[in-house]
Amino acid sequence: MQKRISYYDVDWDRRVGSGGLWLTFDDRSCVDLRPIALEELGLLCNVLRAEKPVYYDPESERFSTQRDPVQDTKS
Repeated sequence: MQKRISYYDVDWDRRVGSGGLWLTFDDRSCVDLRPIALEELGLLCNVLRAEKPVYYDPESERFSTQRDPVQDTKS
């Protein structure tokens, strides 16, 4: 079941070359995602910063956002 992410914390340990992502959901439950490679961590941080709202399904380990309408650039 998808849960809406309210807050997130990121950490990176340069010595071991891996990081983690701590997600807090609207219902105040949490999940700790680690280890995460640098490339994946960077991608997830970009999604979490740029998109609102972001959802996570702990069972399928899938992130998702709401559909955005395509903006018409013709004027």
